[in-house]
Amino acid sequence: MIKSPQLEEWTKKIGQRLRTLRHAQGLSLEDLSRLSGATAPTLSNIERGTRDVKLSTLVSLTAALRTELPLLFEESQNTDQSSGLPGYDLDDD
Repeated sequence: MIKSPQLEEWTKKIGQRLRTLRHAQGLSLEDLSRLSGATAPTLSNIERGTRDVKLSTLVSLTAALRTELPLLFEESQNTDQSSGLPGYDLDDD
């Protein structure tokens, strides 16, 4: 499949936004993997913009990150801030 420049650009933007959201919530790739069902290597590839992501995966990721799917596509998206929702306590204690 030949990728258009627009598709490549959006793939990278979405990956960067997902990484920013993950970092803002203090989650590792492994944490997000457990919460979303996607493997850590897949998440890494998505965040680097080297893998196309299915809509169903985006839905799982945004649910795990407690954010809304449309926010990933907004041009003026400010992903430097968390969603304002409580974070996860992943300690097994």
